[in-house]
Amino acid sequence: AKAGIKMPVNMCWRTFPKIMEGSEGDGDARDEPTPWEDVINSIFKSTKLMRKLKRVDEFQRVGHYGAFVVQVRGTGDQPIWGTPLEKIRADQIVKFIPLYEVQLKPTEWENSNKSDRYGQPVMYQFEESELNDSTTQDNRLRSVQVHHSRVIIFAEGADDESIYGVPANEAGFNDLITMEKIIGAGGEGFWKSAKMPTVYTNTDKSAPMPRKEEIDEMDAAIKDFAEGVDKYLMTGGLDPKVLSSAMSDPKEPFTIALQSYSASIEVAGKLLVGSQEGKLASQEDARFTMSAMQSRREDFGTIMVQSCVDWMASHGIINKSEYYIEWDDLLAPSDKDKFDLGTQLSKIIIEMTARFGEPPIDPSEVATVMGFKPYNEPIVGGESDFDAIDDKTVEE
Repeated sequence: AKAGIKMPVNMCWRTFPKIMEGSEGDGDARDEPTPWEDVINSIFKSTKLMRKLKRVDEFQRVGHYGAFVVQVRGTGDQPIWGTPLEKIRADQIVKFIPLYEVQLKPTEWENSNKSDRYGQPVMYQFEESELNDSTTQDNRLRSVQVHHSRVIIFAEGADDESIYGVPANEAGFNDLITMEKIIGAGGEGFWKSAKMPTVYTNTDKSAPMPRKEEIDEMDAAIKDFAEGVDKYLMTGGLDPKVLSSAMSDPKEPFTIALQSYSASIEVAGKLLVGSQEGKLASQEDARFTMSAMQSRREDFGTIMVQSCVDWMASHGIINKSEYYIEWDDLLAPSDKDKFDLGTQLSKIIIEMTARFGEPPIDPSEVATVMGFKPYNEPIVGGESDFDAIDDKTVEE
């Protein structure tokens, strides 16, 4: 269950996104960040907000939602948690506190159907002690009313714009219980099969029934033998037989439950438990999982970052501006893959040039594929190194 919560989060936040001003793609043509980008990046860096977004993403997957409570320093009534938060400056933000659902519960709702926030919580109860953290002293725990303007809610699956999303393990909960039962039954079955009882049968039908004293002495002798006190056992004409039964292999039913659970969280089962059998199979599993995680980060990950940026803009911390969130591609080839592809393209160019007299593609494209600047582009000054070499050759 823990791996099902943490692994998608770790994959989605493997690298942090960029917040770019303007319409999508405008930032590609800029070499330097805009003043607005400098401000927003400074705030995210000083508050460690990207790392806290990763943390609260984990929290919201446990329950129906996770949240930030924003602690603010100020004057007058501003520090009071239960009052509406007005316009503030960036340096007034103390920290963003990530919380589980159990730590922040709605206590008052907006009931006016004329309000834009109709049906949304107005006040929350912040219970810092709900986690029962033994490292936190009781006299430091807080239980306060918090106004909604100081709260940022994250709820994956809340398509109706409510605060209640879908817990990550809800769909696969029965599979988790099944796996727990199989593991427990397997351990219990192994212990019982190792400690199967032994039955002693009297093979002499004409022998009289043993007396109670003889039975007690035999029981004590059998117990000492079983516990290793005695190295041998005199059965006295009794035939010992062990009651044994073949224990079922729990691997197959466990694998079925694991695959069902893995499908519910869109992570390949082999990646979830850390077992990869066969290079091709592991590559396909990784590609499937990374594709799902790329889709998640571009969808819900973008919503999480936008929620923070929009909250800052609504409280005057930053100016309102058009922006977009840019993620890198989890499916992009690695450096090794780029070099392997460049090597194959080079071989093709050499073979095709030798056979037909000209390359099938521009050789400079190999450098582009490998992530380098094409060698026929100006590097420094107005000419490339190759042009300088050609000019020198002509002069000689």
